[in-house]
Amino acid sequence: MAAIVDPHRLPLAVTSHRPVLRGLAGGQQARPVSTATGIRPVAVLAVALLFVVVVAGVLALGRGAFAGLAPAPPAATSGTASSTSGPTVVVHRGDTLWSIARRLQPTGDVRPLVDRLVAARGTAALAPGDRVAVPR
Repeated sequence: MAAIVDPHRLPLAVTSHRPVLRGLAGGQQARPVSTATGIRPVAVLAVALLFVVVVAGVLALGRGAFAGLAPAPPAATSGTASSTSGPTVVVHRGDTLWSIARRLQPTGDVRPLVDRLVAARGTAALAPGDRVAVPR
């Protein structure tokens, strides 16, 4: 867009004042807008709701709420420790190598026993019903 000033018509004379604005019946109401930011309150509410949903999802994932949706480990991986002879322990729901070690050794430091369990079993995931060989 360009503007051209004609030097022969200067100075410009103001012939009218600002027009008077009048509202029309049946028109739309103006939506409220925050004067500080220019953001509508509905948009702020939507962003806050999205934030709450994301935080709830992260917390649910952190607590293992969706762990049951994961596929089960292959049978070959979960049964490798049961092929050894000797005493075994049956894995219950929620068991870890630490809880199994504490069950086998109720008092004292269980770190050496956990190290032996890891060395014997490897890092394969535990599943309820698995048998874990107890190293001597």
